[in-house]
Amino acid sequence: MLIHDPMKVLYILNAAFMGGASISFINMLNGLIDRGVQPFVVIPRTGKRDADFMGYLKENNIRYAEAFLTMSALHRPCDLRSYVRFPFSFLSMIMKKLISTVELLIIVQRERPSIIHTNTGVIREGLRVARMKNIPHIMHLREYQDKDFGWILFPSKTYFEKTIKQSSYIVTITNGIKDYFGLTDNDNAVTIYNGIYSKNNIHYNPNKQKYFLCASRIIPEKGHEDVIWAFSSFFKTHPDYKLVIVGFGDSVFIDKLKHLADKLHCLNAVDFVGYQKDVSSFMENATALIVASFYEGFGRMTAEAWFNGCMVIGRNTAGTKEILDITGGYRFNDVEGLQKRMNEVANLSLDEYQRIITNGQSLAIRLFSNENNIEQIYALYLKARNKRCHE
Repeated sequence: MLIHDPMKVLYILNAAFMGGASISFINMLNGLIDRGVQPFVVIPRTGKRDADFMGYLKENNIRYAEAFLTMSALHRPCDLRSYVRFPFSFLSMIMKKLISTVELLIIVQRERPSIIHTNTGVIREGLRVARMKNIPHIMHLREYQDKDFGWILFPSKTYFEKTIKQSSYIVTITNGIKDYFGLTDNDNAVTIYNGIYSKNNIHYNPNKQKYFLCASRIIPEKGHEDVIWAFSSFFKTHPDYKLVIVGFGDSVFIDKLKHLADKLHCLNAVDFVGYQKDVSSFMENATALIVASFYEGFGRMTAEAWFNGCMVIGRNTAGTKEILDITGGYRFNDVEGLQKRMNEVANLSLDEYQRIITNGQSLAIRLFSNENNIEQIYALYLKARNKRCHE
């Protein structure tokens, strides 16, 4: 139901490129605009951005501004150079946060939003400004921060947990994240799963091709090395299968993966196809999607696979585990377990495969549809608009 008075929401993002969080944000925003929400988006002045995301804002006439947004977290030092640079990175973070707070104050004073919605847990200036201006604030926790990305929370995880409770409401994208930040018994914290597709947008292609799919950023945290080790063993008894790796990443790490596949004698069966704007067709045709991330905040690809009629083999941790607890699928704990699951999926009968997919799709539609996500977020906005940030 549309509201009659404007609901102006100022969104604070930590990235302006088409990663999982940005795609989830766009799906949410499209539905909220249909409900009458008037958005204004603030994106980081520095850092990576891409034409797809910026084009979305411009094509949909979504007003936006840039600010010196910076994370309240630092990358963990891993070598001598990073240790030497760490104090300078810390001072730079403090300075940028002071500047971005002033910039946000100016933007808020000009735009006069009804609500400030911070779309990530690693940027806190939105909460600070919301309290200063007595505007309802929603903190959207989309990541573990330290477990999934190896960041050091500033100044500590305990301080972060205390600070975010000053928000009007806290949205977590899984129950696991809610529990990790001590919010399970907090009345103002609610788990709202990401929206993936419309509930009517489901597919199933019974004519699967003989390949396993990995679709994510190509970084160590996503577990690609484990996948290649498992596939090399699987490949010895299934030489007609391939491993298809979709995504962008650091060229040095990609070369390392290729060298590993070559050493394990399966390089010719591993296809690095790079970034693909539409991964759906890869999922529809794949025997299974492998999600090997060590700590996935949500695991958008895990949920997306069910809408596309693709079996999932996922690591038994974090958001991946939580989704598979709901939808079913196959789980593994280590390389040997992954190889066994690949064998089991490859040997499924068509009827059993379809039965698992049909069951998983019905559960995914109920919890991970855009409609469900938008309805819950909009209801929270209605509550937040009448609630001030804590004194």
